[in-house]
Amino acid sequence: MSTLRNFPLEDINSVTNNFASVIGEGFLGKIYEGQLSRRGESIDVAVRRLDTSFCLQEVAFDKEISVLSQIEHPNIVTIIGYCYEKNEMLIVSERVARGSLKWHLSDPKVLTWERRLQISIGVVSALSYLHNFSVIHHNINCDSILLDENWEAKISGFEYSMTIPAGGLDLAYEKLGTGTYKSDVFSIGIVLFELLCKREAFHSEVDGSFQASSAMFQYENGKLHEYVAPGLYSQMDKKSFNIFSKTAYNCLNRRAPPTMNQVLERLERALKVQQKHENNVRPNF
Repeated sequence: MSTLRNFPLEDINSVTNNFASVIGEGFLGKIYEGQLSRRGESIDVAVRRLDTSFCLQEVAFDKEISVLSQIEHPNIVTIIGYCYEKNEMLIVSERVARGSLKWHLSDPKVLTWERRLQISIGVVSALSYLHNFSVIHHNINCDSILLDENWEAKISGFEYSMTIPAGGLDLAYEKLGTGTYKSDVFSIGIVLFELLCKREAFHSEVDGSFQASSAMFQYENGKLHEYVAPGLYSQMDKKSFNIFSKTAYNCLNRRAPPTMNQVLERLERALKVQQKHENNVRPNF
């Protein structure tokens, strides 16, 4: 469990140079870059400034701090502290060097197939960890998945998270599949298809994105490979592709989806197969 620092607003103003540089923006507000001195070293931080016009900002603020202060995992962003002063609600966390996954989806040279497998495993490992602690993330997408300097995934965006009570969820939630572990599994299925097809889902066709339902249809008809860019598909071992695509498809099965632990096992198998393939095709000098 992390011990969080309660920053005075004056310190936050100094850290962000009076909120001079925006590095991101979400539904709840803007994210600013900053530099903080800690243990004699200067570290880069991200400061999320909650939008005061958002009616549930205090709930979201408390929820994110509550969850992130109690968990620790290499694939979950590290929270450093917070500030609640003069109607300002600010959350200070480590700055993750390469930003969100969505910025890099379209480049198969930077995000190779092996790297995409490693990213998906990192995300699912973090979600599996959360589920073991009865926490549902509820906001997994290519925006809330960040990449560090080594292309390791770190999940953020915990303002919508919820903790399952000891007595379980209300039956209505269970029937809807919202606010349950299944909602995270469904979301990771979307992300897996996005990694596979190297573009975001649920946007208009104008921007070159795709509908997850179309990807499912193509999978069912044995034509999913047609959705994958040639530069990425040529890197894939066929068995690795099959394991990964079947896993993504099964995650979108709302009635009987796999558990997050099962998703993790299957993705690790897909990576193992891919690495064996790459070792076999790599030239020996």
